[in-house]
Amino acid sequence: MDFTADEYARRDADRLREILSGPPVTWVFLGDSITQGVKHTHGHRSYVEHFAERVRGELGRRGDAVVNSGVSGATTDDLLPEFHWRAGRFAPDVVFVLFGTNDMVSGEDGVRGFRYRLDQIVQRSRDVGATVVLQTPPPVLDEGERNPRLLALYAQAVREVADDLGVLVVDHAGAWEAADAGVDVAPAGWLDDAFHPGPRGHHEMALTLLAALGILDPGSAVCSLAVDDEVGACA
Repeated sequence: MDFTADEYARRDADRLREILSGPPVTWVFLGDSITQGVKHTHGHRSYVEHFAERVRGELGRRGDAVVNSGVSGATTDDLLPEFHWRAGRFAPDVVFVLFGTNDMVSGEDGVRGFRYRLDQIVQRSRDVGATVVLQTPPPVLDEGERNPRLLALYAQAVREVADDLGVLVVDHAGAWEAADAGVDVAPAGWLDDAFHPGPRGHHEMALTLLAALGILDPGSAVCSLAVDDEVGACA
């Protein structure tokens, strides 16, 4: 059955609420090194691990499976031919999609293709019965093939695909920009280098994600965790 974007948005919102109060489910995270959480966390939890602790630990959903299929260096172009291996075979109930940081090296001309591939990822996820959550990439510094202008274009592409398809979007780019009050691309200590979040950045990403799902609780150990801004920070 085909739905309009508004109908998908309402259906997915209802389904996410039902999932969080129902039987065990499988959550799959797709993305690049930011999702994989390698190196730049310096031994601290990545945003996916914070999510797992909040859901499986604090919310008592011990039977849930949280699958991290992030691959360092990956783009949407890499993901599509590997979709079954990285997502479909797990029969996911929810698929989180976070790309753009590596895709943007294709420049402004690559935005159209990026949008198309995001659309395909959403459709393939829905075809295996999953609810999809898109995420904008967090801000980057101006270095090499990545810069704030391109980040803005790719983040906007994510928002537009989400709007066109009725998908929930977790807007890390917008949240980081708002937190920095327009002074710079990201608050001091949130990035570990020009484009990888550090421990504090990952925690902030987790908070934004949890808020979008309606399960942010400032009184919880995960949500109230104090992460040293300077741990591993060199940006």
